[in-house]
Parts: sequence; structure tokens; C-alpha cells
Amino acid sequence: MTVGALAWGRRSALYRPPTFSADPASVRLGQARAARVSEVTQLTAAATAAAGLIELTSPRFAKQIRDVHTLTSRAIARFLITGQGTTESERNFISSVGIFAARHGLSLAILSRSYLVWRDANLRVVNEEINRLAIGQTVSTLARKIIRSSADTGLGRMARAYEYQRCLAVPSEHSMEPAVLR
Repeated sequence: MTVGALAWGRRSALYRPPTFSADPASVRLGQARAARVSEVTQLTAAATAAAGLIELTSPRFAKQIRDVHTLTSRAIARFLITGQGTTESERNFISSVGIFAARHGLSLAILSRSYLVWRDANLRVVNEEINRLAIGQTVSTLARKIIRSSADTGLGRMARAYEYQRCLAVPSEHSMEPAVLR
């Protein structure tokens, strides 16, 4: 037997993946949130139109942003129930909205405002559920932090993808110099 195989066998025997033990109140709140994902998405769309973010209601972009809002709302509910965060493919999908926005000329300011509208709609619904279910301070604080963090993280992801896409679309100053100067 080789030393490498023994070393690996010992490490794997000692390693135990962390287990998630959700607070029952967190699970109840997550389930209530999951049941209201469609409502949150509709509230967000209505608030988007009311805020004058008409660019987001165009058929070209409405489905993309609605899908991201639905995905992130479901991810929050899933986290409250299971402790599982977003997957890599979910994070990539969120980033793709930034790329789509840059390609279609949507401003980063409008994209940012859309995430604030989404955040506020989610906070409204989570506060309603916290009151309805009489959720304690610890879980309610956690749920609100998750929503704010998701909005901040999602917006950061989309903004980076947006800027990256814009840099690809615009030639750099360096590439415009005559070959003799390079």
C-alpha cells in the first residue's frame, strides 16, 4: 500500500461534512416564503412599473429580470429551510442578466434600482410572514440580513458582468494606438 493512499484514507475517515440543523422557526418562515415567491415577483414587477423603470418592463428584458427575481426569492426560501446557498449555475444566471443588460443598452443605474425594488418587496413579504407566524428576533433578523445580502451580492455580480461586457464591446485606448507606438 502506498503512503498516499493511506494518508488519503485517514483524512477521509476523520472528515465529516458539516450538518445543517435549521431552527424550526426558520423552516416555517422559509416554507411561508416559498409559498409566496410568485406574489413577491408580481409585487416587484408592479413596483418596478410604479417607480418608472419602464425599461425593465420591455418584453426584451422583463422575462430576464423576472426570472432572476424569482430565482433569488426561491433561493432565500431554500436557505431558510435547508441552509443551502445558491449554486454556481444560479450565480452564473444572475450574472448573465448583467451581460444581457449591457448588450441591450440598459443602464447600470436602472439595473441597480431594480434590485432595490426587489429587496424592498421581499422585505415587505418577509415582515408580513414574521408577524403572521410570530417568528422570534433571531430568525427574523437572519431572514432580513439574507434578503439584504442577496440583493447586494446579486447586484454586485450583475454589475461586474455588466462592466465586463461593456469593456468587451468598447475597444481600449491601447488598441486604438498606431502599431508603431506599441
